[in-house]
Amino acid sequence: MSAKTASLEGRIRQQWDQLSLHEQRLADVLLAAPGQLAMNTATELAQSAGVSKATATRFFRHLGYENYDAARRQAREMQNSGSPLYLQSAPSSSPLASLMQSHLEKEVSNLVNTYRSLESAQLESCVDAIATSRRVVVMGWRHSQTIALLIYRDLVHIHSDVRLLPRAGDSLAEHLATLGPQDVVICVGLRRRMPALEAAMAALDELNVPMLYIADVLAGKPAKHARWVLRCQTDGSLIFDSTVALSGVCNLLCSLVARSMGKASNDRLATVESLHQSLDELE
Repeated sequence: MSAKTASLEGRIRQQWDQLSLHEQRLADVLLAAPGQLAMNTATELAQSAGVSKATATRFFRHLGYENYDAARRQAREMQNSGSPLYLQSAPSSSPLASLMQSHLEKEVSNLVNTYRSLESAQLESCVDAIATSRRVVVMGWRHSQTIALLIYRDLVHIHSDVRLLPRAGDSLAEHLATLGPQDVVICVGLRRRMPALEAAMAALDELNVPMLYIADVLAGKPAKHARWVLRCQTDGSLIFDSTVALSGVCNLLCSLVARSMGKASNDRLATVESLHQSLDELE
């Protein structure tokens, strides 16, 4: 990685021995919470570290930035990408009760605003497609696969053919090659998406496979390949993105599919429950 594209924390570690004591004090503040750079002015940042603005200016030049604003732009890009390192706040003396209340309010806000943004016609269309599909594939990478697994665990109770991809130690081509217009793929793509997601969706687009894309508000490039797009509010009050709206929307989606399938869904549920009992699988 070149000096111009290296991250703030990477540049600090590379240049640490060449920094003055005052610059190292500023570096310690930034390493504790790099996201401060995106939120504060140079003066505010210098004050928080107990150094002069001139020291802050020299510091960023020593790190190879053209100026403070260049470093700030990079930090904002990292925040927008969803990097937990840049989303965490500076150490706070706020009482736990206050942090809990702020967290609750943000979670409720995410849930309410997500549900208000849902379009009934689009939701009904994708629900009908899933309910009548030959096969449903749910696909996601990294933390997106956690959400994909939630969908899979619900749909497998009501639909006769549901698959989760990618599978450990397996490639995608063999699975995607079996899909066509009579199937539906549910793709989950939260920010910090892997390039493999868009590549897979582009391939599915070529195969004329209908896709539902569940994502954060920005959605990103993969959205252009999907027939339906559900955007969820994911901004968190602390270090990690919120998943409460995602969980709610996935629950709603799968419940509506079961409702749409009617007797077929009930018959499968009954068969599954009967097998649970005969196999003595559940308490």
